[in-house]
Amino acid sequence: MALSATMDAGLEIAQTDERILIDRLRAGDRGAVEEIVERYKRPVFAFIIRMIGNRETAEDLFQETWLRVVRSAGSFRGDAKISTWLFRIALNLCRDHVRRAGKYTEIPLDDIEPLTFGPGIDPIRMLQAEEVKSMVMELPVKMREVIVLRFYHDLDDREIAAAVGCPAGTVKTRYHRAVNILSKKWTARNRP
Repeated sequence: MALSATMDAGLEIAQTDERILIDRLRAGDRGAVEEIVERYKRPVFAFIIRMIGNRETAEDLFQETWLRVVRSAGSFRGDAKISTWLFRIALNLCRDHVRRAGKYTEIPLDDIEPLTFGPGIDPIRMLQAEEVKSMVMELPVKMREVIVLRFYHDLDDREIAAAVGCPAGTVKTRYHRAVNILSKKWTARNRP
């Protein structure tokens, strides 16, 4: 019971901290923008690169994401979590890029960092993780968005729905279809 109360108190502090940060952002506090950038730069960049698959393009979209955050900081209503708002901005930029490019870009072989295996690293698991990343990149865009936000960024259905701009029921459908596709691909690729 004490652990539950401690967890609830921690959640309340986090929610209060986010609310204060949102209020500072809406008031035009530049320090709030800097704090948001520092807090969310890694997950936002990871999201973009997982959606686009090309580091150079992801870096450009990452910069544009933060420019849009700075420009629209005063108009953020605070209805959603900051992370949901940021993922929505990044997702819209990814979608715009895909429309202009006509498709998601493939990762050039020269851009792929070689796998290194050190002590305590399971090479089989690393290879499996690379295989899963490859299969996720092959998913239709709308399913990929849901899978990336759920598994790599731990958003729930409601948060994903806010980020991608569709009802939570649609998110659930896309999620289940994507998991089904990934499961079939995994089985087909790993048959003896």
